[in-house]
Amino acid sequence: MLVTTDQLLALLVTMVSVLLFLALIAGGGLSYFLIRRLRGRPRARRTSAPVAVPPAAPATPPHASAGRSHTADEPVPKGDVVRDDPRIIALGLEAPLSIAAVFRNLDKIKPLLRQEVPESDRIGRTTPLAGGALRATGVYLWTFPANRGGLDAPYADRLEAVSQVARIDAGMAWVVHWLSSHSELAGRLDEESFTQLYPSLDLPTVFSATPPARAIETGTDTYRIEQARWRLGSGGYHADRWLAGANVFDAAGEPVIDKATGVHKAIGVWVPSDKLRQIDDWNPLGLRSSGSASYELTGPVEVPRGWSFEITGDTGAHFFPFMGVMVGAAQHLVDLTLQLVRSKRQAGVNTGSHDVTALADAMSSLDMLALGLRGYAQYIDRVRTERAGVFTSEEAAWIHTVGMPVRETLMRVRDITSDIYGTGYVPADSEFGRVLRDIQVGLAHAWFRRSDALDLRTRHMSVVLDSPRFAPIWDAGWPVQLPTGVPSPS
Repeated sequence: MLVTTDQLLALLVTMVSVLLFLALIAGGGLSYFLIRRLRGRPRARRTSAPVAVPPAAPATPPHASAGRSHTADEPVPKGDVVRDDPRIIALGLEAPLSIAAVFRNLDKIKPLLRQEVPESDRIGRTTPLAGGALRATGVYLWTFPANRGGLDAPYADRLEAVSQVARIDAGMAWVVHWLSSHSELAGRLDEESFTQLYPSLDLPTVFSATPPARAIETGTDTYRIEQARWRLGSGGYHADRWLAGANVFDAAGEPVIDKATGVHKAIGVWVPSDKLRQIDDWNPLGLRSSGSASYELTGPVEVPRGWSFEITGDTGAHFFPFMGVMVGAAQHLVDLTLQLVRSKRQAGVNTGSHDVTALADAMSSLDMLALGLRGYAQYIDRVRTERAGVFTSEEAAWIHTVGMPVRETLMRVRDITSDIYGTGYVPADSEFGRVLRDIQVGLAHAWFRRSDALDLRTRHMSVVLDSPRFAPIWDAGWPVQLPTGVPSPS
C-alpha cells in the first residue's frame, strides 16, 4: 500500500500537535506544583533605591482639629473674663473715649486673638479671654448714638474694624459686627426705656429674629410672649442684653397691621435675661467662633411696649459693616497665599507665571472691592450726618444690593488662592483650611446666598428701575456729595 506525500504530512502534523498538547499539560501541572511549593516559603524582601520621604507634619494639639472635639457633656462657657483680669490688664488698653483709641486697642489685642483662635474654633465660641479683650477695646459699644453717650462710630470705621478682625478670624469678626450693630439699635429706645435697660453702655446685646416669635398686645401696655425659641443668636455667649424679633397680634389673635406700611407689624423686643436660656446647639463646619447658638424662653413673659422698636424694613444701614467679615476673610486667604509663594521663591523654587498673574488678579480684585465698600460707607456716613440717617427708597435699594458683588469677588479670590495653595498638602486643621470652612458657612448667610440674594436684588432693583429720580452713587462725585432736592427729615 503506497502512502502519498500529503498523507505523510498530515500524519506528521497530527503527531506534532499531540506532542505539543501533552507538553502543555505537563507544563501546567509542573507550574501548579511549583506554585504550591513556593507559597509555603517566606517571601524575600525586595530592596530598592532609597526614596526621599517628606518630613512628618508637626503634631497639632487636639484643640486645633477641625470640628467640635470637646465631649457632648462639656458645657460651652458663658460670658467673658472681666476687665480687671490680669491678662487683660497686661494688654495696656486705654479707655475707649475716641474712635482712635478703639483702633489702638484693637491693634494691641491682635496677638492675643490669634493665640485664641484654635480654642475658639474647638469650643464653638470666641473664648472668654478673647471676648473679654474685644469687649475691653470698646468696639462693642462705640456704635451707641452720641445722644446716648456713645461715640456714634462712622460706618467706614466700623467696616474697617470688622475687616481687621476678620483677617485674623472671621467668626470673631462676626461677633464684633453684630454686637456692635445691636448697640446702635438700642438707640431706638425712648429715653426712659433706655435708662432702664442700659444703666451702663458696657452691656453687649444679642439679637435674633429667626424665627420671629408671636407677641400678643395686652390691655396693660405690654407684649406677652408665651413661648419662643430664636436661632442664630450670634455673640450670645458674650451678651448681657437679649433682643428678639416678634410679629405682633392683638388680644383676639389677629395680626396687627402697620398703618403706614400696610404689612404685619414686626418688632424687636428686649427680653429679661432671667427669662431666657441659651442652648449649646452651634456646631457648624465653619464660623465656629461666632457662637451663634439659639436661645429660648423659660416660660411666658410680659415686657413693656417701650422695650421694643418697630422693624419697618426702613433704610437703616446697620447691617453694612457686616460686609467686612467676608472682605477680611478674603484678605486672610491672600495673606496666607502670599506667605506660601514668597517662601517658595526664597527657597529657590520656581513660581509659575500662571500663579503669579492669577495672584495679581485676586489681589487687584480685592483692592477694588475693599475700596468700593469704603466709598459706600462714606456715602452712608454722609446720609447719617446730613439727613439723620434717612435714605431715600432708591438709595436704600441700591445699597442693599451690595451683597452679590461681595460674594462674587470673594469666590474669585477663594478659587484662585485655593488653586495656588492647594498644590501642596493642606491639612484639615490648618489655618488655610479653617478660613475656607469659615467662608463656606459665611456664604450661607442671606446677604450672600445666591437664592436669597437674587430675590432681594430683584426686589430692590425694581425700586431703582421704576424710579425716574434714581442716580447711581458714582454720580455723587468724589468726595461723595449727596444728591440735591432730597427733603431732610423734620
